[in-house]
Amino acid sequence: MAFTNLKKSMINGFAIVSLLISFYIGQSDSKEIDQISKTQLFQENLITKICKEHGSITAYHKNNLVGYVSTGQSQGYGGPLKVLILSDTLGNTINTELIHNTETHAYLEKLKRKEYFEQYVAKKLNDKFLIDADIVAVSGATISSNAIAIASREAAWQIAKHDFTMKLPDIGSEWRIGTYELIVVALLIIATLAVYLKNKKLRYFTLFSSFIIIGFIINASLSLSSISRVLLGFIPDIRHHLIWWILMFGNLIAILVLGKNIYCNALCPFHATQILLNKISGINFKIAPSFSKYLIQSPKYLLWFSLMIIFISKNPTIASYEPFAMFFSLDGIGIQWYILPAALIGSLFMSDFFCHYFCPVGASFTLLVTTRQKFIKQIKKNHE
Repeated sequence: MAFTNLKKSMINGFAIVSLLISFYIGQSDSKEIDQISKTQLFQENLITKICKEHGSITAYHKNNLVGYVSTGQSQGYGGPLKVLILSDTLGNTINTELIHNTETHAYLEKLKRKEYFEQYVAKKLNDKFLIDADIVAVSGATISSNAIAIASREAAWQIAKHDFTMKLPDIGSEWRIGTYELIVVALLIIATLAVYLKNKKLRYFTLFSSFIIIGFIINASLSLSSISRVLLGFIPDIRHHLIWWILMFGNLIAILVLGKNIYCNALCPFHATQILLNKISGINFKIAPSFSKYLIQSPKYLLWFSLMIIFISKNPTIASYEPFAMFFSLDGIGIQWYILPAALIGSLFMSDFFCHYFCPVGASFTLLVTTRQKFIKQIKKNHE
């Protein structure tokens, strides 16, 4: 027993130290990743040089002034993103370019297919750049759409104010609280009651409501990128990402106060998907306990390996392998094309196949619940 505990402590210690080293490597990387003079936007508009003059960045074709340049930043789905705006000399945008991002590739491809970026051509620099006002979001990529609009506004308004002394419109606080936000709050409250009261019918109600609403309609499943954003400090603005805040911090508060993982138990849309598939097949294959006790540890190792890559790259989406977004939006890249069918087929034969053996989100929240339990146990022990 003593040897087993020592071995476990050594493994945990190695995991923690290696993650800290990876985090340090990522944070200490000062490489400039967005040299604006090498952007595609500059090449398309034959910009030969840029100069910083009296606080303005000006763009030239040979010796002819083309316009002005500025960049803006905001928080997207995967983390921070930066947008470059090139304007003409009359106060209009020539075009915009996303020069740095950590967004999920599938979402950006959807924006390109729907010609989202074309909306920024020839806009007035002092336009509002507001979703549902003068910018149309792309369904299934609304967070990325809004983040790009915010960054573009920041860049455009800098030019409008500094180089043209334009009057800027009042856009208020920009809180985005609509029907879906209220529905998600209601689902979280009901799910908390279902888990706390151990009410199976209520739990199934929230799971399958989430399957439709959080899954297919708003496609807002929590993923490893959601968790790594918190660890990297890339916290999105609550005014523009309220649903993310409700699901992420609502579950973290439930873990802290109740010691319950509400999201995985009663809100995860992909959990509901696996339950449905297993009910349809009626098969529940059991893995031999001697093998299952090792296989069930795999989410922890996958979580560790993924976080190593994420910390070094400072990109929350780079190692997010879950098939959630792909299943509900039918967009995916790379390994997700293999993981999704494997997860769906596995769920036909084993209950919660992906949850038990592969899910890094479940592993993350389970680790927090376990840590809380140990902490509470230690406090009680100290008071005895």
